[in-house]
Amino acid sequence: MSGRGLIILVAGLFVIGGTLYTTIFQRSETLTTNVVNSYNVEQAKNIANSAANLALSQLKNNSSWRTGYTAVQMGSGYYWVTLKDTVFNGSVCIRVIATGKTNYRTSTEVAYSCTAYVSSGFIPPAVKAAISTNNNIETLGTLTVDGRDHDLNGNLVSNNGTFGIWTTKNFNQRGSSKVGGTFSSTDYSPSRPGSSNVIRTSQTYPGGYPGSPDSALGGPSMGFAEGTLKSMAMSGTNGGQYVTNPALLRYPLSGVTYVELPSGGSWSPANIEGTGILIVHNTAQNAVIRNINFGTFKGLLMADDIDKIHNTIIGAVIGLSPTPPSGNCIGNGSGTVLYSSQVLTSTTATVSGTGGSSNVLAWKE
Repeated sequence: MSGRGLIILVAGLFVIGGTLYTTIFQRSETLTTNVVNSYNVEQAKNIANSAANLALSQLKNNSSWRTGYTAVQMGSGYYWVTLKDTVFNGSVCIRVIATGKTNYRTSTEVAYSCTAYVSSGFIPPAVKAAISTNNNIETLGTLTVDGRDHDLNGNLVSNNGTFGIWTTKNFNQRGSSKVGGTFSSTDYSPSRPGSSNVIRTSQTYPGGYPGSPDSALGGPSMGFAEGTLKSMAMSGTNGGQYVTNPALLRYPLSGVTYVELPSGGSWSPANIEGTGILIVHNTAQNAVIRNINFGTFKGLLMADDIDKIHNTIIGAVIGLSPTPPSGNCIGNGSGTVLYSSQVLTSTTATVSGTGGSSNVLAWKE
């Protein structure tokens, strides 16, 4: 090979070698960048998921917590959490959005978000209708009992309700009282007489009708051993109160309000302005709440004997006694009882330990 040819060969090898080196270097740099990016994404994902679980744990301890977190450091990154009450697939729930970031406030910042929808309560098993009782029941006056579903403010939610009246005994609709409800996803407006589709009499409660507030919420299997609700009221959690004299109650009601009257005792007239779970009960099952003339109540009313509802109740009513001492008239004035699944689930969230993994309706990433 001539000297000129050798020079050309060597020069060519240098060019090829340089090109190969550049290509390998570029690919190596790209590979390194991809590995680093993947690592950062995975780190941001782990931070977001950990933050979401921290929020769920906080909700389990405090179902009313909605503060969230802002720019909290975790390892080499930071996280943010926001919470909002919403409705998901027809269920009242809490939306938890958690965001994790690595290389925060740099040109290589990576963010990752996940969203959890957490059930914020349940419909108590003893809620079979807008009004559920274990005794003969009678309505008079212009009382309206509406088992159609309603939202937190009493607005109609179509085709999602339940019966108007459910009782183990008989029902007598008198005066100008009206009953409505939902059957097989069909709404029946309150009427006189009410449709037989939304009035259930001579019913059998599986395992026997509950005779106490705790059993009405499901008993030990649902986390409500006897005395649980009373203890919650005594603790004052979420504004709960326990009294033996209703004159000592503070308003508006909230949380679990437990009025334990002496045997044969009566709370009359009754102001039930507020929210939550209101219980009027004693071990003899003869505590009476009578002439409920004042206050709009959003929640679940459970009492041994409910005598004359004259106010507005959004949620549900449960009568506990099979032989209420005051008789069978649950309302003879202008009262209104509106069934609301949203009110019930948001109410029971205050006593159901919201935030556990079993309460997560959906998890999206």
